[in-house]
Amino acid sequence: MRIVELNKRDFDDFAFNHPYRSYYQTSQYGTLMSKHGFSSLYIGLEDNGHIIAASLILVKSAIFNINVGYSPRGYLIDFNDYPLLEQFTFLLKEYLASKRITYLIIDPHITHLERDKNGKPLENGQNGVNISESLKRMGYEHNGFNLYFENLKPRWNMILKSRAPKEIIFNSFDKITRTKVRNSLRKGVEVFKGNKDDLRLFYQMINRKQNRKFDYYLDMYDIFGKFNMFDVYFARINTEVFLKNSKLLYEHESAKNAKLNEQLQRMITDSKAKAKLLNKKIESDRLLNSYKNDIVYGTKLYRDRKYIVIACNAVVTYGDEVFFLIDGINFKFKNFNANHLLKWKVIEHYKDAGFTKFNFNGITGDFTKKNKYYGLYEFKKGFNTTVTEYIGEYVLVVNRVKYNAFKNIEPVKNLIISSMKKS
Repeated sequence: MRIVELNKRDFDDFAFNHPYRSYYQTSQYGTLMSKHGFSSLYIGLEDNGHIIAASLILVKSAIFNINVGYSPRGYLIDFNDYPLLEQFTFLLKEYLASKRITYLIIDPHITHLERDKNGKPLENGQNGVNISESLKRMGYEHNGFNLYFENLKPRWNMILKSRAPKEIIFNSFDKITRTKVRNSLRKGVEVFKGNKDDLRLFYQMINRKQNRKFDYYLDMYDIFGKFNMFDVYFARINTEVFLKNSKLLYEHESAKNAKLNEQLQRMITDSKAKAKLLNKKIESDRLLNSYKNDIVYGTKLYRDRKYIVIACNAVVTYGDEVFFLIDGINFKFKNFNANHLLKWKVIEHYKDAGFTKFNFNGITGDFTKKNKYYGLYEFKKGFNTTVTEYIGEYVLVVNRVKYNAFKNIEPVKNLIISSMKKS
């Protein structure tokens, strides 16, 4: 067996058919990161003329001749085959040394513990405990089973997997989520797919959430877009529809409210029946007031413009998976629940195209309500997603002397890690 360098096509052919595939292990991702401060290596483990393992390795150069390697969601190898993994590691260290790489970070696409939507481990669920221990025995240093966003990629994700029809998928959502999707439609929110000209608007809406430059998404659109792997979606208020629907709902509720008022005027001796009727009247009054406010608000919005873009989502598709990369929301219009509708419409669209896995991206492993990220978890949980906990980050040290010196220069280390988190 030996380590060989692969061309992009051969690497992609192997990667696409691997059970641990991820868009992070593609030539598209490698090409993107090559435009943003990294160099890319595509390597394979060859045995009798066949590639049996592979990895994209991103390399970041720092001062003092420190070169850091990163295999995002790598490797593409059978981690349960201990002898194979051990041999690959041995040969890889030699290869990395020849490239003057000081150490390599990996964060395998391996589930540590399979969990339910509430974060509780499943009794007979898949787990990567043995794999984690194997890596440690081979000399990999584990960065720990952390709970928050300490790693280069989130260790905790929320994922929806389903081969069911889209109607069943929608009905599997929490009641609150379904209600918010319907409410968004009632308020005239529409979803549309953007194009390259819309990227500037997209970037303005997500800019507060991250520190990447606009060119990153422009390059991503071009590189991934060539292979139909990247799309941007927007949600907008159709103010004309919002106003029209609000008027119709007000008229309908007004007639209903009048009937309830008539019934209350009658002599009702049954106290329980009267209390029930009174509660219905109070709820109807509340709805009437809400629809009236919507009419006033809708009239103002419609006077200004017909369409108002209030949310956006970028998605990456690869294999059978749709990956929600990043979203942006105008919180001035948060009551329109646009992000709920956006997520559902994206799921609906790609479900029709045959996709079965929807990755809602990162959360934390702290499921207590005091956690400041609890709302993020609650939002994603509403789509009947389950918690996926990966085994985390491991460091393979190639040059121990340089690595130890690097670890002790905290500002330099933090600068490199910060730049790599942008990957």
